[in-house]
Amino acid sequence: MKIFITSKGKTLDSPVDPRFGRAEYYIVYDTETGEFKAEENPFKRGQSAVGISLAQRIIEEGAGAAISGNFGPNAFEVLKAAEIPMFRARDGQTVKEAVEAFLKGELQQMRSATPREVAEKLEKELK
Repeated sequence: MKIFITSKGKTLDSPVDPRFGRAEYYIVYDTETGEFKAEENPFKRGQSAVGISLAQRIIEEGAGAAISGNFGPNAFEVLKAAEIPMFRARDGQTVKEAVEAFLKGELQQMRSATPREVAEKLEKELK
C-alpha cells in the first residue's frame, strides 16, 4: 500500500507538516517495499483550492491512506469521496515515526475535517 504523508522536508526523518494543502513537501511511502519518494508540494503557494488540488494528487498517486497534522474541509470531502482514510500525525512526529505508528494501528483516523478557524490559526502561526 502507498501512504501519502505531508512533510516539512524530503526525508523520512523530516517532521510531518501539520498543514495539508500548504505543506512544504509530501512523501509517498510504499509499505511493501519500504521505498519512498519526496516531492515539493506544487500547490503550497496557490491562491485557492490548494487542499483540493493536493487531495487529487493523492488519488493520482494511488495512495491507500493519507497522514497529516490536519485536513481542511474541502480536502477532507475529496478524500472521503475517494474512500481514502485520513490519519492525524501527532505533533512533532517524523514521517518515519508516523508511518510506523500507522502500521501498528496507533494513529487516530480523522472522522471530520479540521475546523476552518483552527486551520487558519495554524497557518498564521507557521508563516
